[in-house]
Amino acid sequence: MIRPSLLIRLLIFSIATYQTSEALSEVALPSIFSDHMVLQRDQPIPVWGTASAGEKVSVTLGNETRSTIADQNGRWRVRLDPKSASDKPVSMILVGSNSMTIKDILIGEVWLCSGQSNMHWPLKQATQGAESIAKANLPNLRLINMRGNPYGNGREYSDIEIANCTPEKYLTGKWAVSSPQSATDFSAVAMFFGLELLEKQKVPIGLIHNAIGGTPTEAWISRKSLIANPILKPLTENNWFKNELVHGFCRDRASLNLNRKLIDPKVDPASLQHPYQPGFMYESGIAPIAPYGIRGVIWYQGESNAHNPALHDQLFQELVADWRSAWNQGDFPFLYVQLPNIATANWAEFRESQRRALKIPNTGMAVTIDIGEPADVHPPEKREVGHRLALIARAKVYGEKIEYSGPTFQSIEAEGDSLRLRFVHCSGGFKTSDNKDLTGFEVAGKDRIFMPATAIIKGSEILVTSVSVVKPVEVRYGYASNPECNLRNLANLPASPFIEKVK
Repeated sequence: MIRPSLLIRLLIFSIATYQTSEALSEVALPSIFSDHMVLQRDQPIPVWGTASAGEKVSVTLGNETRSTIADQNGRWRVRLDPKSASDKPVSMILVGSNSMTIKDILIGEVWLCSGQSNMHWPLKQATQGAESIAKANLPNLRLINMRGNPYGNGREYSDIEIANCTPEKYLTGKWAVSSPQSATDFSAVAMFFGLELLEKQKVPIGLIHNAIGGTPTEAWISRKSLIANPILKPLTENNWFKNELVHGFCRDRASLNLNRKLIDPKVDPASLQHPYQPGFMYESGIAPIAPYGIRGVIWYQGESNAHNPALHDQLFQELVADWRSAWNQGDFPFLYVQLPNIATANWAEFRESQRRALKIPNTGMAVTIDIGEPADVHPPEKREVGHRLALIARAKVYGEKIEYSGPTFQSIEAEGDSLRLRFVHCSGGFKTSDNKDLTGFEVAGKDRIFMPATAIIKGSEILVTSVSVVKPVEVRYGYASNPECNLRNLANLPASPFIEKVK
């Protein structure tokens, strides 16, 4: 015979177990799905989440319903049919053991806006930011600001903040309708890019922002992909706080942030996590949102990898391939910003690495060599950056017949003591930004000693010579941290710095 006290305990345990199983059975979605979101038009729409293993889940959008069964790990996914752009709000209804409704959904164009601090730089701190904030009540522009907490600034984190440095906790955010309140702290580059697309495409625009200041490229690549690449695998080995392949700024800043744990002899440094750590931002900012439908990516990053341009060649290729694999929707557009002029760092070789990245299919590069701030790593002129990215998208993605790039080096030919350079994106001809003679060109002979050169426009070509170099075999343009260079096309877009040899 069971004693009454034991019977009561068994009853309580049964109720608690039932309640726990009920809680586990609730259908849940990742935070990328919320009220006010924009879904990508003209593509299958993936929707995924969690439920109890074996639970039936139904997803309804408009007059379409798709059902599936959660797998043994409680994960489920459906693909809704492509939808045309629409600014008429619809709802998404999910039904399992519970039901939930996501409201005020628009169908349009979605872009992921990522990178480090110059992409993160808020609209309120940008040139002409206040004017744009005042005009930000735009019901067809939707923003999700995935904020990192704690942000990677120069101070020691508290124990609570260190505990928050996990991929599961670090980034948070929900979709919001564009307004002065939601736009103020949103990415300025992303906002200006989105505003131009909104004006030109005349469909709802959704911007996903997840940039975090200081993050190196390797933080945004999955550890699996880093380890699989023999050149990049060393980034994941041993104690990354002492790994010289990682930029010294990243290691020093992370060490400061996590100092209270690093000085504790009981703590293994390998157990600590930080946004600058290889693979961290992929797990925090990419894995949770892929494969949410997007049109493409805009990327402004590189300052934390400028110390090793050759390694960046591999990192950037891996980054683009890794993200495209995660989304599994083909070679979506990956548009990025070439680092601007600056006097306080040596970025000339790194800009060349970024120019080489144009060999990756379906990429585009916004040149900013003319709009940097020589003494500031964070130039406030973000409107023009967003505009130049938008020009690339409008031409290469949306098919507008517009010029989207400045003069881009194509070929070189030796002619005695001169070099003849040919360019693309100069069909309208050349000009200079200051209406003076061309500046910024240098040539070298086989000794690779570069000397200032005279450059003369010859129709759609440029002839370069130097009285100091007989039979030059190499040319470079704007190849300095803060160069004086003024070549543009008639669309008033600047030429990218470059260095090239006669073949």
